[in-house]
Amino acid sequence: MDRDLSREEFQRFHDLIYQLAGIHYPPEKLALLSNRLRRRLRALSVPSYDAYLGMLQHQTKGKETQEFLDSITTNETYFFRCQRHWDFFRSWAERRAQEPSVRRDGFRIWSAAASTGAEAYTIVIVLHQVLGANFGSIPIEVLGTDLSQKVLTEARAARYRPYALSQTPADVAAKYFTKVGTDELQFDPKLAKLVTFQSHNLMEPLLGGRSFDFVFLRNVMIYFDTESKAKVLRHAYAVTRPGGHLVVGESESLLNVEQPFTYCKPSIFQKPVAAPTARA
Repeated sequence: MDRDLSREEFQRFHDLIYQLAGIHYPPEKLALLSNRLRRRLRALSVPSYDAYLGMLQHQTKGKETQEFLDSITTNETYFFRCQRHWDFFRSWAERRAQEPSVRRDGFRIWSAAASTGAEAYTIVIVLHQVLGANFGSIPIEVLGTDLSQKVLTEARAARYRPYALSQTPADVAAKYFTKVGTDELQFDPKLAKLVTFQSHNLMEPLLGGRSFDFVFLRNVMIYFDTESKAKVLRHAYAVTRPGGHLVVGESESLLNVEQPFTYCKPSIFQKPVAAPTARA
């Protein structure tokens, strides 16, 4: 297959992607989607887009469906992305560390759409900077989730190209990373163990009965329409503790999205302390 998708074929794949992941692929991405699909067709020796679509529709929970979703999702990430968010998180962590309950309850943070793990590990770095050696004996739990199994494997490896640290202060990079090979940097293995990575589709509730003090949900809702955004935010709200915070990407507007969080400042929200139970 050496041609791009037709408009009709593009629409059928668009509808399947939306069904599986809630992601809206705009028409101007037709060439991009075509290139990504052609890689899967070549890998499987499938002769046509229609044949591949039929395969996916026949086994929407199969191994190839995961390969398909891995191939069509974008996973650009780097440490300390959007410094304003990290300044807010650091100030919040400093206040939280003074609360009497913190030694019992600890810190519980969710990095949703975690990609290759830079955000989750940045959370650990900031908490280590705030709390000191051994995190002041305060329990730390960081959960990183993503739809893509491929990027989760990379996240668990905790190895990064120099680009991923382009926004990281040199002294921080020197303290928390070790050069391996010719052009990779390994995040501190002892600190990396504090992060658990697992697969999760944001269109579905996060299971496990956990509640989080802080939720990072950044740079993923740009791919969602209003209905999907509202659904994702309800799921995030359900696992955010009363008084907990949500951070979204700076370019992600929640205007006209029906959602239960209270606005704090641009791209930062909070679950009210006296909050009714949200519908999942």
